This record gives sequence, structure tokens and C-alpha cells, in this order.
Amino acid sequence: MTFDLLSDVDSAVIRDFGILNTLISPEDPEEAAGMSFYGVPFPGVYVTDEHGVVTEKFFHRHYATRESAGAIRDSALGEILARHETPAAELTNEQVQISVFLSDPSLTFETQSTIYVRFELEEGLHMYGRPLPDGYIASEAVVPDTAGLRVGEARYPATQPLAFPELGVTLNVYEGVVDIAIPVTPNSELFGPAPGNQPTELEIPVEVLFQACSETICYTPRTETLSVKLPVEPLLNPGDPRRP
Repeated sequence: MTFDLLSDVDSAVIRDFGILNTLISPEDPEEAAGMSFYGVPFPGVYVTDEHGVVTEKFFHRHYATRESAGAIRDSALGEILARHETPAAELTNEQVQISVFLSDPSLTFETQSTIYVRFELEEGLHMYGRPLPDGYIASEAVVPDTAGLRVGEARYPATQPLAFPELGVTLNVYEGVVDIAIPVTPNSELFGPAPGNQPTELEIPVEVLFQACSETICYTPRTETLSVKLPVEPLLNPGDPRRP
């Protein structure tokens, strides 16, 4: 390793952060024999600012799941940049450009990455967001059930209120650039029991529903499916020459 690791005697720092795994007991017969796991933390990531103050934290219920580097970076920066090295799918019409891209260059086993669905609306246009009265169509992005992929709940950005005096209503809308984030995690179903059957890429469909409107007209609602092919990092086995 090219960097220093913390030697946390008696799990002092782990206890200070409140992440000691209390599900593991020192009185457990197996632990008493080896004490190999007692004192370890619940795994997660803290992001601090230049003053050492925690500004973000990422923890998952399953001990083996980690947040991807790209998802942590985007969250810490507070902005999402479409990177040229990441696979993407695009669709464009006269009202909106839609792009789908991953937070990282590839998918990694039990590492939660983020699929971003970006709508770029032409100036003067908007889309609707929830909550809405009956009769209006809210924009949506969905990753359907995909074998080998655990899909989390989509995160939508905040809407802005827009008044329509002629209709006597104020509605929630999106304008400009709209990013919807969908967490995805490759699991053991994708890799299978045999190393030789591990995939090198996974094609993920993304279904979008949207309706672009101006102050005077709403265009026909559209449902589209974009597919993005994402590279999959291979599992490293004990005999793999790539292991250090």
C-alpha cells in the first residue's frame, strides 16, 4: 500500500464514531477462540471538510456493500458532471435531450453506483414533478428488474412552483437541467458460481416518462427506453495473476 492506515488500538476511534459492531459479542464461543471479528466497525464512509467536520456519510445494511468512488465524489461536490470516460446512452428531440450515464467507469460487485438520468430542457420549457393534481403527468425514470442488479429507490431533485393564473393552479415543475439518480448494485446473481461464466458487461434498460410544456402548450407525453451497456469488473480469485 502507498498510504498509511490507522492503527486503532482497542477500537477507540471506532467507538468515538459510534460504529462499533455490537452484534458481535466477545463472549461468543467462536469469538472467544479467535477474537477475529470483535471490535470491528460497521463498514461505511465518512466525508469530512478541510476542518475535519463530517459532511457526508455512506452506510449500507449489508456489510459487504460499499458506495462507489464516483457516487461519493458527486455527493461530496454537490454536482453531477457527465464524464466522457463513462458509458452513456442519449436521446434527443426538439424539446429535450435525455442522457443516461453511470457515476463510475464500470460496475463492481456489491459496490453501489448511481445511474443518472439527465433531462436538458430547451429554454422556456418545463416538465412536471410530484405531487401533482389528477390529469397531469409527472416525469419519471425507472430501471426495471434486471437479473444480477439490485436497484434502489430513485432520487428526484427539488421542484419549483410555477403559477398558471388562467388555470387557477400552481404546479411543481422542473426547468433547465434535471438529474434523477438511481442507485444500482451488482450482486452475486450476476457473477454466478463459476469464474469462467462471469460477464464482462451488463446492458441495463432505463425507462423514462416525460412531457415537455411551455406556458401555453403541452407536447405529447412520451415513454422511451434507453439502454446503456456498462463494463463489469471481474471478481479476483486466489489464483488470479492480477492479485498483488
